[in-house]
Amino acid sequence: MARGWGWALASLVASVGVLLTGFTLYVQLGAVAAVVVVLLAPIILCGFVVAHDVSLHRRSQSEEALRLDAERDHVRRTVDLVMDPELTPAQRLAVLDCHIPRLGGAPRTSPLRERFVAVAELPAPGRALLERARRAVAVVYGSEAMRRRLLDVVANEVLLPLQIWEIARLLRAHAELQHEQDLARRGLVTDELRAVLDPQQEALDRSSAAVTARVEGLERYARRVQETDAALRARAALDNNHKYRALLARTDDAEGMDALAAHGDALEETLARSVREAIEAGQTLAV
Repeated sequence: MARGWGWALASLVASVGVLLTGFTLYVQLGAVAAVVVVLLAPIILCGFVVAHDVSLHRRSQSEEALRLDAERDHVRRTVDLVMDPELTPAQRLAVLDCHIPRLGGAPRTSPLRERFVAVAELPAPGRALLERARRAVAVVYGSEAMRRRLLDVVANEVLLPLQIWEIARLLRAHAELQHEQDLARRGLVTDELRAVLDPQQEALDRSSAAVTARVEGLERYARRVQETDAALRARAALDNNHKYRALLARTDDAEGMDALAAHGDALEETLARSVREAIEAGQTLAV
């Protein structure tokens, strides 16, 4: 209301100013100049109003963008999501937006519902299994072998996220089907009902076991990567043997120097083979 009165007052002042200016020019320069000013003044005023509205609109858009960025960041920090790695950047933002209440979205009715999994909706055993898989992948990504690009970096960057996504999606499917099984077994369970449900439960158990085996495979891979890192550290430590030989030389310990050299020579080939085998295991791992 106050803004409306302000615009009205500004318009009145501008109109009075135009009339006074027109009258002054009429007296000093004649009728033509006065008419030109009177005609141009509304156009200039309209241009000012349009420019002001555009500025307000842009400011509003900027404020909305900042607010939306903050809300999306809040979703990232508070909602544990596993998304399909093949989602486009725009689709990933749409997944975040469906978790923002003011936008009117709802995760369960989102068109992308099958392309993300909220970890909180998984039962406790499923969450624990997913966390094991995530830890294994984190070990691979944080390894020295990965930093040195000794592993199949491209395959790891593509296939490991897909593994996490597939595991999360299967765990959700298991939880939903197990819920259906539990509901169906409430009350009296007849032979006919058992004949239907038991094979279904067996199929569900087999699929669950397969997912567990997949997680264990990731953990074995992570263990081998850790062994690779340990071999790399051992190799680096062996390269420092000259410092210890120099230390023994200062005390004229020829026997110690010979023993250190012999031990280093024996380990050289063993460590090289260990690093090579660990790297090959990572490169040929079927994920």
